[in-house]
Amino acid sequence: MSNAFFPTSTTNQGKVPYGDAGFEHGGDLPGHASHDNGMDIDIWPIRTDNAQCIAGRITWESTTYDRAATRQLIQAVRAAAPGHVKYIWFNDPTLINEGLTMNWPAHDNHLHVRYCEKVHPNSTYVC
Repeated sequence: MSNAFFPTSTTNQGKVPYGDAGFEHGGDLPGHASHDNGMDIDIWPIRTDNAQCIAGRITWESTTYDRAATRQLIQAVRAAAPGHVKYIWFNDPTLINEGLTMNWPAHDNHLHVRYCEKVHPNSTYVC
């Protein structure tokens, strides 16, 4: 995951905060059944004001949302794990139209990255 964040850091947009991340080998993450298998993480979209870690959360409709830097982050996440990103849910219609993300309810203010493997005991996480 850290490899995915390096290119975004070079845009001078500050650090990339993340929210709920599944434990490496799975385990209960209260409030997020989808994160219990260790294959999901929530990442905040990039802001234009370099305040990712000190300001409130934004949505894709916020005036401080940086679509170009968020696009770069998504591309970096996919490049860091080729063939192992099953979905990225984030409701920015431009990024959806570009085929970078998919719409999912309540995903206006964060990117939900679901990783996958060729073999996994839960078919939801099979590539």
